[in-house]
Amino acid sequence: MKKLGLIYLILMIMSINIYSNSLTEAIEEAQYEGQIRVGYQSHTTSKGTDNELATGVKLHMETAPFYGLQLGTTLITSQGNGKANFEGVQFFDEDNENYSSFAEAYLKGTYGDTSFILGRQTLETPFADSDDIGMVPNTFEAFTLINKSVTDTTLFLSQVQRWSGVDSDAPSRFTDLNGDDGMQILGITYEGFDKTTLNGWFYNLSDLVQISYLEANYADETEHFTYEGTMQYTYQDYENGDTSTIYGAAVSLGVKKVGLTSTISYNRTVGIAADNFFGGGPFHTNAEHNTLKEAGPDGNTILYTLEWDASVIGLNGLSLVANIDAHHGYVDSANEYDLGIEYVYNDSLNVSAIYSDIDDKEESFRNLRVFVNYTF
Repeated sequence: MKKLGLIYLILMIMSINIYSNSLTEAIEEAQYEGQIRVGYQSHTTSKGTDNELATGVKLHMETAPFYGLQLGTTLITSQGNGKANFEGVQFFDEDNENYSSFAEAYLKGTYGDTSFILGRQTLETPFADSDDIGMVPNTFEAFTLINKSVTDTTLFLSQVQRWSGVDSDAPSRFTDLNGDDGMQILGITYEGFDKTTLNGWFYNLSDLVQISYLEANYADETEHFTYEGTMQYTYQDYENGDTSTIYGAAVSLGVKKVGLTSTISYNRTVGIAADNFFGGGPFHTNAEHNTLKEAGPDGNTILYTLEWDASVIGLNGLSLVANIDAHHGYVDSANEYDLGIEYVYNDSLNVSAIYSDIDDKEESFRNLRVFVNYTF
């Protein structure tokens, strides 16, 4: 299974040849949507302050179903004033230059309780996800199957070959994720217990690492409060004999009357440093910049989060979040402080900003990102 790109291209061409008339109708009834994102970033280190300004456009099209089949594509671009060796969040390509790409190009089918997606697509799994923290998210070239035949159960299977986006080494182009072998993902989600969700995931990257992930989440509310608890376990087993075992827990309590929700999260690593792999990572204590990975071998992290929904005082659409993220271990008590604000004006327009102050002995810095999103 060397390259999925050629396979899904052949399937798309076959579909067009066989069903040309009907596909014309399907295309005429296609759904279109787009987004314009303006992003500004300021990054300050001991060397000084650098600024970037970018304008991104995302255009998405998906045909109407025909015999359960749909074609979809998403064109993305990021244009602006990227600077060489910029140390902030990736806004542009690997050379910090403007770029455009077909982030998605897929054939999707649904038959009964089973659906599949073949081609470039967005994945949202614990160790392969979009991580939309800059101008362009991560996307993956894969063949994915999802089945819901068993009550309250979702089964997820995927063969992933390549990826691109904000976390990859080459955001502007799709590159091999693990050589010709790629990565195999198996996931199962069970929601048969009241107010409880159970997740189990396994990732296989041959000759590199196998990853196991378990998570249990319980959430409920009363007339005056919301509360939630989550536990997670991860085992990362490398072919060279290194291992990493990660434990995690998080609890949150919300007070509806004042719109406040507070959360305390904890992660501990036993063994070599934890890894987020192909995205932002699932660990409860991952903050905007520092994650459990930065805590290093046998590290531990605690994250305090306070969120406020300003609609309780009539400011509908306005919310604020504050994080204090403390790392102990390899980086010896590194701290990150985040302050975020978001205003959702309507379904089409929203504005957000996140300010981060990172204090550690290796590299201290401050980062500000502001985004304006218009969806049409």
